[in-house]
Amino acid sequence: MSQILRIDLNIFAFLVTIVLMFSSQSRNERKFMDYMLFRLMTWGAAIELVLDTLMWLFDGCAAGPGRLALVSSTFLYYALHPFAPMCYTLFTIQRISTDARRVGKLARYLAPPFAASVLLSAASLWTGWYFFVDAAGNYRHGPLFQLFAAFSYGYFIAACCFLIEPWRRKAIEARTLASLFFFPILPSIAGILQMRFFGLVLIWPAMTLSLLFIYVNLQQRKLSVDYLTGVFNRRRLDEYLEVCTRDRGAAGSRGPGFRSLQKARRRRRSDRSGERLAGFLMDVDDFKSINDRLGHAQGDAALVDAVRILRMSLRSDDFLARYAGDEFVAVFYVADEEELKAVVERVRAQVEGFSREGRPYRLSFSLGAAFFDPELDVNADKFVERLDSLMYEEKAAKKQSRQGLAPGMSPEANNPRPIA
Repeated sequence: MSQILRIDLNIFAFLVTIVLMFSSQSRNERKFMDYMLFRLMTWGAAIELVLDTLMWLFDGCAAGPGRLALVSSTFLYYALHPFAPMCYTLFTIQRISTDARRVGKLARYLAPPFAASVLLSAASLWTGWYFFVDAAGNYRHGPLFQLFAAFSYGYFIAACCFLIEPWRRKAIEARTLASLFFFPILPSIAGILQMRFFGLVLIWPAMTLSLLFIYVNLQQRKLSVDYLTGVFNRRRLDEYLEVCTRDRGAAGSRGPGFRSLQKARRRRRSDRSGERLAGFLMDVDDFKSINDRLGHAQGDAALVDAVRILRMSLRSDDFLARYAGDEFVAVFYVADEEELKAVVERVRAQVEGFSREGRPYRLSFSLGAAFFDPELDVNADKFVERLDSLMYEEKAAKKQSRQGLAPGMSPEANNPRPIA
């Protein structure tokens, strides 16, 4: 009966991996490295589930085709076991750096442990180092089984080491980091329990759950996150502002940033009643000239740098979204006008410091900041429009200052047209 339950669990997990494979099948995304690595992880998990099931089906076969099937499935199970963890490590590196070339270079260093494990698995057919099948046809762990576990789970440790620095610097989205950190936890715990209590079937069902968690995160990211910069997109901004402005500027606590909109409703009614909804709309000055002079690749890099500056200037739970092109909207809660000015000044100080770092382009921002006013802002769109108008006022003032005009004076005043 217990063997039937183990097989049923594997079959259920296998069906989940099949669903993930077909759900993630997209011609438009096949060129992306993270898509390919996720598919490889899913295929690896599916194959291991099949092999694990075959091991349980033929365990106890002392001779004939049954014993051959047991030995063959056990060899393949051990040989391919580190494959999915290795793909996860590469997937983690790609999600952090988004550089396919870097992933390719590091793959050269990650492949040898996998190759060594395959060779040791093959040698175990004669030596029994990793595993062996006794005379009664029962599968057993070999004396070097701990080395096998080290090869497999060492990839998880390596991936976590790659995650420490961006986690410390808050360089990527918190939800993405959480999903990447979470992925190895369940399989590692399952592996420890399975090694401690022989007969449990936990590792690959746990791996399937981790894959499902990653998949959900990827799907949510597609729906709500701007692919280039990693901040929320216009759709998520509209949803978030709808929640925040529903009570027409009711006081509340700080916005939830990457937390759910349901939490926004609850936290808005918290005891921090002295804070008010505020925000700013930011535009990168002369962004078109960066694209024209340096190319679109540098233009994209400038947008990523702009987001990094904004994240360093804002609190971790403030909301940040890409509004359109080179425009970004931040939404947050502050107590008074002075605190709002302090937020804007932090942004200005950060961008000035960045502009001295020797980049091929110089960044400067124009900002329009204000509190949400229920008398002026009948809805969320009107609030953003007012921020946009304030931003353009600052941009116009900068342009006039460069042309040597007094504030409010038109450029034509300094260059009168000749009288016909």
